[in-house]
Amino acid sequence: MFLDEAKINIKAGNGGSGSASFFLLKDRVKKIACGGNGGKGGDVIVVATRSLSTLYCFKDKIHHKADNGQRGSSNKKAGRSGADLYISVPVGTIIKNQKGEILCDLEEAGDKLLILRGGKGGRGNASFVSQRLKFPSFAEKGEETQELWFDLELRLVADAALVGFPNAGKSTIISMISNARPKIADYPFTTLTPNLGVVFYGNDSFVVADIPGLIKDAHLGVGLGDKFLRHIMRTITIVMVLDCSGLSEDKKKLSRTFMELRDELRQYNESLYEKKYIIVINKIDLISDKKLIEKAQKELSKLSDAEIIPISAQTGENIKDLIKTLSEIVKTEKNILADEKLLNAETDKIKVYELDEETLSIENIKITNKNNEYFVENKNLERIVAMTDLDNREALDYLKNKLKKMNIGDKLKKMGIKEGSTVIIGKLVFELVD
Repeated sequence: MFLDEAKINIKAGNGGSGSASFFLLKDRVKKIACGGNGGKGGDVIVVATRSLSTLYCFKDKIHHKADNGQRGSSNKKAGRSGADLYISVPVGTIIKNQKGEILCDLEEAGDKLLILRGGKGGRGNASFVSQRLKFPSFAEKGEETQELWFDLELRLVADAALVGFPNAGKSTIISMISNARPKIADYPFTTLTPNLGVVFYGNDSFVVADIPGLIKDAHLGVGLGDKFLRHIMRTITIVMVLDCSGLSEDKKKLSRTFMELRDELRQYNESLYEKKYIIVINKIDLISDKKLIEKAQKELSKLSDAEIIPISAQTGENIKDLIKTLSEIVKTEKNILADEKLLNAETDKIKVYELDEETLSIENIKITNKNNEYFVENKNLERIVAMTDLDNREALDYLKNKLKKMNIGDKLKKMGIKEGSTVIIGKLVFELVD
């Protein structure tokens, strides 16, 4: 089943907690802190692959979670890191956050997105040994990660797209020029999902997409609407399919239909409107007076300088001309794109996308006042607090000294928080004093 939209829940692995343990020497008097660090949680990485052609696999599999890091142990043994989770999606998948912002466009096989980082492993007590603190009895907790929702949107990767109003004969055309076998019937909206077909011409081949029929105001979501217009975004060229079966009764039908189609594309997306296109007049076998078709061609040539090809998908008339024209256009445009990619080529063959982490700088602090309690928001500070064992007095003192060295108190005062005020960072609640 074809599915081009999905919503998934993703969680990176939590970091493993550090270990607080000691090694007693033979005299059983001296002890040495030997707790190992916890392992890092697994990352979540999205990978584009050609082995998938739809997002249907995400219909039932919604939640995806990477492995947690393992806890550290005695004798400074570090916990094992959690395995990274790889999520495969079809080539052409766009990933959006819950604000609707595009995070990444995986448009080539092998493109990757490191979408969520695994949590940091907590340090064992062996890592806190210093001249001041010779026998630390505490360790850090592993960093816990958040579950986040993301939207997946598939845009088909095709070289040419057949676009037209319902019952224009697009499905018959793709069945004649390619290996696709879509449902064909003499009523509108036979095609409810896009169909892909591979067209062979000489030693070359290219992919054609049959897009479900558009109707007026499709760009606003009317009918099947913009749900499928996005699938044309990646195509090299567009084939505007016009039905000439009613030309005898309405001689302006083709010109009017062409302008309506062009207007729908323009209102949906300007770059889509500017794509290279050709015009195909289909069902010429139903018109006995060929002069009507010639006149319609002349009218269309006044509206557009695009190549116009009259065909009959039913009888196969001029189908070879259509295949040849499309093959030449696709080949030429692909060579241009290949040259552009060569100029902009990176050293790595596989592009790896990575989300920018929220800044960890303590200069980027946000303060919210709620009922005279000041909530401090900063990823770095929140992480430090979350990884501290607040029930351990020694760990709490260590945190207090660390915040003091970071001059957090002075920074908060400069931001308008007065002494004696209640400050909250994550689960830590304290009174700001000199």
